[in-house]
Amino acid sequence: MSANPLQVIQGTQLASLQKMADEVSIFQDRLGMVALVWWSDIGSLASGAVATTAIDIANEKASLSIGVAFARGILANTLVCLAVWLSMGGHTVTDKILAILLPISAFIAIGFEHAIANWFFLPYGMVLAEPGTISMANAARNLLVVSVGNILGGTLLVAGIYWLAYLRGEDSTENEGE
Repeated sequence: MSANPLQVIQGTQLASLQKMADEVSIFQDRLGMVALVWWSDIGSLASGAVATTAIDIANEKASLSIGVAFARGILANTLVCLAVWLSMGGHTVTDKILAILLPISAFIAIGFEHAIANWFFLPYGMVLAEPGTISMANAARNLLVVSVGNILGGTLLVAGIYWLAYLRGEDSTENEGE
């Protein structure tokens, strides 16, 4: 069972349950992205400008400084979590799709960093590039720093602000049944 960050902040879910669920999910996401790149032989699909662009994107991501990757990670997941939050207000599938469209488009267009996307782009670029073009250490650093930024962006800047604005002072046992 997975809890969202707002439930953990409210105290309606045990932090240890959340941590365990997150660790399983994180492992599955990462393993899935790397396996997808390898198993699908996706490298054979890209050539010319597509391959060059994918390599450039991966190289740029791996070359980001720690501070920039961290800040972009915070901002990316803030927009992703806002998209999810906005979609919960929709009553129809169309409402939900329209709600996520702008925040997700913004994070992609601006160039923010999201760990799940990077778990695809970095291995993909590494498969396409000449060996040694993209440093494995730099890619790993990016994934770690961006993941921490994503976690902070989602928990502090979305769930935390929501809690401060609407739920602070409420007894957390009142919300357990919800």
